[in-house]
Amino acid sequence: MKVAIYARYSSENQSEKSIDDQVRVCKNYIQAHEMIIDDNHIYVDEAMSGSIINRPGLQALEKAAENKEFEAVVVDDLSRLSRSNHQMLTLVLKFNYLQVKIISVSDGIVTGDDNSKLGVQIRGLINELYLDDLKKKTMRGLEGQKLRGFSTGENVYGYHTKPVGELKLNKKGQAKYDGMVHKIDPDEADIVKRIYKEFVSGKALAKIARDLNQDKVPTKRCYRGGWNTSTISRILKNEKYTGLWIWRKYKNARDPVTGKIKKIPRPKEERLSTQKEELRIIDNDTWQKALKRWQELNGAFPVRKGSKIKQKSYVHTTPVHLLSGIMRCQSCGGAIVLISGKGSGYYGCYNAKRKTCSNTLTVSRKHIEKCIISDLKETILTAENVEYVYKNLEKVIVNGLNDAPVLIKKKKAQYEKLFSEIQNYLNFIKTGNFSKAVSEALKEAENKGELLNQEITSLEFQKQNSFKAPPKEWINHRLGKLHETLNKNTTFSALALKELLGQVHLEPISDKDEDFYGIMNENFRDSSAPAGPQNDRCDEKGDSPHPKSAAYSLGQSPFSFKPYYVAHTKIQTLALLDDRHKGSNWLHWRRR
Repeated sequence: MKVAIYARYSSENQSEKSIDDQVRVCKNYIQAHEMIIDDNHIYVDEAMSGSIINRPGLQALEKAAENKEFEAVVVDDLSRLSRSNHQMLTLVLKFNYLQVKIISVSDGIVTGDDNSKLGVQIRGLINELYLDDLKKKTMRGLEGQKLRGFSTGENVYGYHTKPVGELKLNKKGQAKYDGMVHKIDPDEADIVKRIYKEFVSGKALAKIARDLNQDKVPTKRCYRGGWNTSTISRILKNEKYTGLWIWRKYKNARDPVTGKIKKIPRPKEERLSTQKEELRIIDNDTWQKALKRWQELNGAFPVRKGSKIKQKSYVHTTPVHLLSGIMRCQSCGGAIVLISGKGSGYYGCYNAKRKTCSNTLTVSRKHIEKCIISDLKETILTAENVEYVYKNLEKVIVNGLNDAPVLIKKKKAQYEKLFSEIQNYLNFIKTGNFSKAVSEALKEAENKGELLNQEITSLEFQKQNSFKAPPKEWINHRLGKLHETLNKNTTFSALALKELLGQVHLEPISDKDEDFYGIMNENFRDSSAPAGPQNDRCDEKGDSPHPKSAAYSLGQSPFSFKPYYVAHTKIQTLALLDDRHKGSNWLHWRRR
């Protein structure tokens, strides 16, 4: 009888000699029963779990069985085929269909015999129960290590692990410490802070990854491909950087055919949460800002079919122009987009382009940006308002630095004490008493001393170079170049304008009889000032129905009527209060 041999060991921690031992036992059985074995029909899987069915050696065995190259398969025991009872029974049925027997040497089972059915079922259950029991014992050991404050194998960017405790020999004769604990890696922590800072400021994930690759910043495992958006995304969603370490947050579910692992969230009562302030890299304020940015980005990336999340345009999170993505047509509620590329481009109703809206009016991009930004300069971003903000900021910073002398004195005392400790370590080493523990303690003390020295230098610099409000002339000069300044970082500026203005509704005035704003403006000019040529002005035409909105006319002339837009914006000015009138600046403008 021609036979084949199949052997497997499950993990890299097991000896590779296990394969040789299994093959030896199988060959002895084959020789004793006068069977024929060809070395080409010895199939092995090294460091492959028995819960995976998609194994190279096993697949090759099945293919050879289908080609009728042997009549039986010899294994050391049935668990070598699979630890899963379902998978093992499926294999037995498949080989029975192919008229190939399975001979288990240690179990004393030969399939194809009616008396073997019960033995196969019992061995399958025993093997599967062994696998479940092994999982429970492994999780129990990991949970114990976690409760004792040790790492359970988390490899997180921004941290490294350090052995602690007594060095002992385990049952296998291997030297091991009591456990490993996480410590902040200063270099990687700086990169994490940089990623969060850039993300909160409005930079796109792809741009952050591209800049890191250009700066040749290595990843945790130094992959050749470098940084990518998925890696950046995981870092920005990892609560460990706030000091919150959650263990058993997910459980792994393995596909029985492909062996691929899928993460499934565990119930909250099964999770183990620990707050470790010594491992905090990101402060709460930055974390909350990052969460807010994620909410804004929700739906900006491709959404799966059937998802409850509504797909958004990419322009909402990465605007190309200052007013991209925030303008709506008052007639149909559709988006106002660039529909012409002539010159700087012209904005118009997207639905009108699709012939579903009657508003065919267009307006130059530069013109509408100039009108709205000019009005902001005259209303919110006045020299008085900006000077008021700067002076109040100066007061806040001065108040915050009142405790600086006390802190500097306290830090210097800590530094002197630490310096004395370092000297004691050095004297101890000079006497010939050197050990690994002393070396690690000295290194840790030196790191603490370096951090304290940096904090002292920073506090002294802040004390000597406290913030001073700039003069009004400087403010006027900067405001005069506001449009130019905004265009230097279009994406960040557009996001700031979006938060300030809210959604901008463009109301088309296409008929002279509907020109309510023009009539009101004519009456205002007749009663307050002599009439004169005012082509292409961006005058405020009157109140919109919303109490916190402003309206701007775009391209209207007093001599002959031409269609134009009125922009309605919800200007948020609650943070800028006037001390004299104790009201919003917008109300103050209306009183003037």
